[in-house]
Formats: sequence, C-alpha cells, structure tokens
Amino acid sequence: MSQRRRHAVLSAASGLLIVALPAATAAADHSGNAADSRHSGAARAVPAGPGTYVPQRIIGGPSSPALSAWGIVHNPVTNEILVGDYLTSQVRRMTRDGRYLGDLQNPGSRIGGVASALGVDPRDGSIYLAVTGEGRTSDDVRKYDKFGNYLFGLDMPTSTTWLTVDKDGYLWVPSAYKGARLTRYRVDNATKSATAVLTISKPGTGPGQFGSLTGIGTDNADNVYVADVGNKVVHAYTPTGAWRFDLGKGLFPGDIRGVTVDNSTGNIYVANSAIGTIEVFSKTGTRIKTFGGIGTGNGQFIDGARQLTMTADGNLYAADYGGQRVQRFTAGGSFAAFFPNPPMPMDRAGIAQSRALDIDPVTGDIVMADAWGQRVLRYGPDGTLLDSHGRRGSTTPDGMNYPKGVAIDPGTRNVWVANFEGAPDLVGYTKDFGSVVRRIVTPRFINDLEWSGGLLYALERRPGALHVYNPATGGEVRTWGSTKGLIRGVGVDAATKNVWITSDTKPEVYVLSPAGAIIRTVPITGLGWDVAIRGDYAYVASTTGNTVQIFDRRTYALVGTVGGTGSKFGQLNQPSGLAFNSAGSLYVVETAGSRVQQFSVAAPPPAEAVKPTTTIAATVVGGQLTVTGRASDGSGIAGVGVRVRDLTTNRYFHATLGTWVTTATLNAGIVWGPITATDWRYVVPGTLPGRSYRVDAVATDRRGNASATMTTTLSVP
Repeated sequence: MSQRRRHAVLSAASGLLIVALPAATAAADHSGNAADSRHSGAARAVPAGPGTYVPQRIIGGPSSPALSAWGIVHNPVTNEILVGDYLTSQVRRMTRDGRYLGDLQNPGSRIGGVASALGVDPRDGSIYLAVTGEGRTSDDVRKYDKFGNYLFGLDMPTSTTWLTVDKDGYLWVPSAYKGARLTRYRVDNATKSATAVLTISKPGTGPGQFGSLTGIGTDNADNVYVADVGNKVVHAYTPTGAWRFDLGKGLFPGDIRGVTVDNSTGNIYVANSAIGTIEVFSKTGTRIKTFGGIGTGNGQFIDGARQLTMTADGNLYAADYGGQRVQRFTAGGSFAAFFPNPPMPMDRAGIAQSRALDIDPVTGDIVMADAWGQRVLRYGPDGTLLDSHGRRGSTTPDGMNYPKGVAIDPGTRNVWVANFEGAPDLVGYTKDFGSVVRRIVTPRFINDLEWSGGLLYALERRPGALHVYNPATGGEVRTWGSTKGLIRGVGVDAATKNVWITSDTKPEVYVLSPAGAIIRTVPITGLGWDVAIRGDYAYVASTTGNTVQIFDRRTYALVGTVGGTGSKFGQLNQPSGLAFNSAGSLYVVETAGSRVQQFSVAAPPPAEAVKPTTTIAATVVGGQLTVTGRASDGSGIAGVGVRVRDLTTNRYFHATLGTWVTTATLNAGIVWGPITATDWRYVVPGTLPGRSYRVDAVATDRRGNASATMTTTLSVP
C-alpha cells in the first residue's frame, strides 16, 4: 500500500555500528554523456582524473516486523506455541495468547538459513525445524529439546521445507516442491542421525500419485496427509504407505500450504493459500467447511496461511506470513484472536533485505527494492522517507512477490519492478505508484533490471537468460540464453550497446556484443552482482568481496575499488545494486547491511576532534520500544548506535540476529535530514516482556569521533 510523499522517516534498527572512514580510491569518471540513463540520470560533467570515493551518508537501515510468521506448531508438553520468524531466522516461543517467552537457542545465536516448517514429538516435546532458502549454512533439519536448546542437525537427502512428527515420534519429510517422494524417518538421538523406515515414491498425476509436495500433517493413528501443489489435491496415506484417498480435487486453484488434524474429531484442515481460505474436511475426505479469504481483516489472509497447528482443546492457529501475525480460530472456523496485538509491522523507513535501486533523474530520489519487505521505498537525497509501496501478494496494484529489480524510465519516470518469485511478474508504475502502467508476464527468478535505449533488460537468474522487453507494448524483442549457467546482474554500455553480465557461481563478468556473443570474460574478486556503467568505466558490485570494483570499459583493466568488508561507515556488507545520480555520486545497496550508502568523488571532511552530540527520548507503546533523538556535528553525522539492555536478564537486544544476547550490542538507528543535524530513530521490533530496560545512544561523526553516551531507563508494564 502506497504511503504518499513527504512523510517523516519513522525508523529502523539492526547491525553493529562502529564508524570509521576508510579511503576508497578509484579512477575518475570523465563525463556523463555516454552513461546509461538508468545509472546516471541527466548527463552532466563529473570530476575528471583519478579521485577518491568518500562515503557521504547512510540511507535507510535494517528493520523487520515483530513476527513474520511462517512455521507454527503447538507443543503439547510445554503448552507453548512455537512460531518460525521467516525474516530473522529465529523461532519464537510464545504462550497460547501470544506473549513472548523467548527464542530457540542456536549456536551462533541464529539459524543458518530460513526457518520453515516446525514439528513436535508429542512424547517428550522435542522440536524439529526445517531449514531452507537462500543463504542456508546449517543442516536441513534442526532438533531441539522441549526447552528450545539446540541438540543436533540432520543432513537430509533432499532440501527440506515441510515436515511433521507423528505420535510415535517418527519424522515425516515430503520432497518439497521438487521430486515426488514422501519419507518417514526414525531419528536416533545417540547417533544424531535419521534412518528412512518408509519411502513412498509415486510420481504421476493419477489418484494417490505425487506432483510437488508441500504441507503435511498426521493424525492420532499416524495416518499422514500431504498437500500436492502439483496435482492440486491432498493425499491421505496409512503409516505403512497404503494410499487411502485424495481430498480436495477440483477445489485448490494453486498454492496449498499447511495441513493439520483435529484429533478429537478427525477433521483435516488445509490452507488453500491461493485464495486465502482454510478448507475443512471430514476424516473420510468430505469437504465440510470453508472460512477465511484474501484481505487484511480479522480472519482474512493477505497472501494465504502458511503452516497450521491444532491444540487438543480445538483451537486452530494459522501463520499469516503476509499479515505479519498469527491468527487463532475455533475448530468451527470462527475468528478468535491474533497476535502480536497491536500489530507491529517493520519500520516504514527500514529495510528487511535491500536488493536493487535506481535514482530518479529529476529529483535525485533513491528508489529501492526491499525484497523481504515486499515493497519499494522512495527516499529523498537527504535520506527522508518519501513513499512506501507494496505488500506481500501476487496481484497488482500493490502485491509484490520478493521484488529484486527496479529501474526508472528516464523519460516518463515510471518505476518498473521485477518480482523474483513470479506473479505479478514485471510491473510498471507511474512515478507516484498511483497506477499500473503495464504488467509483463516474465519467467520466474528475474533478479535484475536495466533500462537502456528505451528497452528493459531483465536478467533471469536461473537457469540463466537475459530477456529484453519493449515496455510500450510489453513484447519481448530478443533473448540471450546463458551458456555459462546461473547469472546474477546486468549492465548495458550505452555507447557500444555491449552488455555486462555477472555470474552467480564464478568470479567473472561476461561482456556480450549487441548480437549476444561473448566478446570478453573479465575476472573479478569475489562473486559479482549489479553492474553500472558511467563514462569510460564499468562498476561491478562484488557481493562476496564486499567491494565495488571499477574497470576501464575499453581495456577491461581494473583501475580502482570502493568499500571493504564490514559494517562501518564506508565499508560494505554484500553490495548488490548500484546507481549514479546526475552529479556522479555512487549509491550502493547492501543486501546483508540492509542500507544504502552514498559515495562521492570529493575531499574527506576536514580533520577535527570535536565530539558530536545527541539527544535521546524513549517511549513504550503496546509493549514496543521506540527511541528517538537528534545528532549534531560540524563534519557531519555518520550514524547513531542504540543499545537496549534488559535489566532483569542482563541481556542485550541484537537487531541483526533478531534475539537477545549476552554481549553488549549497538544497533543502527535510521538517520535523515541535514548531515550536520540529523534526526534519528530506532525501534525494537517486538513486544518487550514487562520489566525495566536501559537504553543507550551514541552518535558518531564522519571523522570517527563518538559522542558521549546518552542514557535513559524505563519500565514496560
């Protein structure tokens, strides 16, 4: 949903903020007259000759909702509701009425990947978590004791998104989205291993046959019910692998997610997520009730429920990922409650996972795609949030599906957004997001957009292709199929029409002729992402090298770098998108840093030892802490760090990890306005338990001088 222009920035949080000023040398830009329109805005002269890129300001900052509910399960042993938070990679322990109790305890304080489906062994309360998604570093399944202490991980034969545990403690895993196999495992705690005791493999489209399997649940007789999104039915099997029946044939138009069983009645509940409903079937497979629907009201789902769970006394809990909440229903389908209540969305000016950006050629505004925030943000050049458009969903005008590409038409200033996971695909909006100009149906996994010569270049990350569209008609004018496997980012040389493409798996860039032939392979340090071409230079974001590498676009020689590994001012944490404004300032999106940094060819601020100053104020509304202030310094403010300490547990909130830790942690507040007198704000993304907290704030200037620590203490009812 678009929030119209000139709203004040609200906030953000996350990440250790220690400010320094590294020198970033680079070759100079010569002139803007050959620059691509996407990355340069209006052409004008920029400094000539060698120069140093100096960090100017940070725009935006990390933030997340209080609860991005995806996986959910009731633990009958502890009587807790466990909720997987999709964005922070944590699992929240909560009471049945939604009070926060703590998190599952993980080595390194975070799950290495996306927290997906949850299961509980009803005999002892031990917990199983499926781990999947981009960035996965841990095993496919993690096991915890009933108190949430990590026990061990399981490396499964296939990627694991969905799982459940039956009453006898066996782990069931479907081959989520890929393959046609359902496996029942015996888990051995002594050897920390899982042994398959039953495998059902029945690929096909007939009764009882498997297409793509997703949600899964079992009943008190260990019968298993598994959603088949490929064949659009739910299969019922005995614990020995005998097919019983299919349910819902002709009912599910597409996406099917959670499945759970009310063991008191045998009724089966299925998330018909494509249309936002929950379908109820009898134990023999007869449909007996439907409730829910697409929407934002009580009992509705923005993009359909994810996992479902049932308590013994007949309460149904549904993970409302798009709505950033959990909803509770009676067994009959009547809405009962939701939590967190009041809702706690992410900060409007914050960023869940930044991926791409472009610069408005008239205003110099920064337009940025927040993939996990499911929206596009528009910031003014001073970092003020001007607009926010989008929500999780698959339909226009405001639905977005992990947007990872954004490009601005320099003539009309229309904003084009590429949705990575498919519908609504590639969408063009007017500059104020007031209406949709055109929707173009594209392949899935469009990872980057480039505007050049009146055409849109859309890079398909996997299996790898470049699609060129005429936005006026929506037609595809040409395609290049990758001969190099997976690819990631694209830049177009407006002077030669050559296309620069980065590899998703190799430290190299491919330069294609206008006809699509590879004319050069350019080695880089680390894996590349976006490419921006300005004047005689090509700028390549190295997302693993944490630099922007600068090449002469004619000789392909490396002539300079910007950045370096870290979260300090001027350092980079997984740079992805690149863009230039008309004055030659380079803007860099950091995917892991969830922020935008501006660099300019300029002299560093003059040396001085004067410490900056800041004010601090803190309020608690509905259990959520908000900290605000104003920081001042003659050389400019680089950032503000905020530390929140629970005086009862003596633990500190770590916003990047999304949990409480024993080490004192400074989290980045969002700053905006004049750099010599910036407003700032920080929000703890969640409900604080009722007790006392100490809040500290430290401002740092662009020379690395830190202010005195400002402190306030407050109590949460």
